Amino acid sequence: GYVIHFLVAWNYIVVVAVEDVIVVVNKKSMGQTCCGIATDKVSVNGISYTVVKDIGEGAFSFVQLVKNRSEKYALIFVDMNEISDVVGQTLLYISVFTDVVGQMLLDIAKTDVIIQEDILKQMIQREISSHNTIKHKFVMPLIDHEIVQKQGKYEARLLFPYYNLGSVQEMIDVSLITKKSIEEKKIVSMIKCLCMAVSTFHSHNPSYAHRDIKPHNMLIGEGSNIILMDLGSVREANVKITSRKEAMELQELCSQECTAAFRAPELFEVPSPGTITEKTDIWSIGCTMHALAYGNSPCDGTATSAMSPNMKLDNSLYSSKFNSIIKS
Repeated sequence: GYVIHFLVAWNYIVVVAVEDVIVVVNKKSMGQTCCGIATDKVSVNGISYTVVKDIGEGAFSFVQLVKNRSEKYALIFVDMNEISDVVGQTLLYISVFTDVVGQMLLDIAKTDVIIQEDILKQMIQREISSHNTIKHKFVMPLIDHEIVQKQGKYEARLLFPYYNLGSVQEMIDVSLITKKSIEEKKIVSMIKCLCMAVSTFHSHNPSYAHRDIKPHNMLIGEGSNIILMDLGSVREANVKITSRKEAMELQELCSQECTAAFRAPELFEVPSPGTITEKTDIWSIGCTMHALAYGNSPCDGTATSAMSPNMKLDNSLYSSKFNSIIKS
């Protein structure tokens, strides 16, 4: 039979699979502006902000640098109308099927869109809830948010502080281009900030796990302090698995929410029976530390590499104590 599935995330392109046909649709290539933003003024809960510039775009999200008086912020828009728009336009790319099959695909696609809209809505609500629950100077604060109904669809506006020094991943990229390693002292300082941030999740009652710790989700704040962001993947840390069904469900969830190269082995192959704990975050911190020192995670994103990481530790670049921490 024909199978059609939409992979939906805030910052992903859309991947549509129909049997052996793969159609990749990039919203930019369609000549559309995500979320339909074309104004110099935006508002969140009645407070007006001036748009400075666009700073990011995903399949169904749009990020703008905005300001209120002299303060600058990053404002993320997530607009579910974009998903429905993609359905019709994507099927225009599929011209090898009969009208009957085409209608069937459209019906399936519409059903899948409803499901994915619900998933995205849950992600947004979880992001907001996590920010309300977890407070720490090294965790990105959510300053304000507004959720509105727009033509029967769901739109969220999330207002965050703006960090103009970029992400830790950008720092790593620069070090690779310039072939200048990041100093051990600086890495230790950043990892210390990260551990302090993560400990806030783990010490909460009930304890939480971030589940997507990686250089991309770490911003550089004042004094080279690290700010952990993207709380959409946050879940309760301790999960008891009592059946194979539960194990497979968790594996599927983690495949969607946890970046593979920084994902703990037990999330690739969830034990049944077994217990998942905060240790998944500790694994990700180790992979992040390796990336800071050597340019990338020791894992390539496969279950095999997670079981046996390829660590390229060099005692001539970093101390043996530093490398032993990564290895542990």
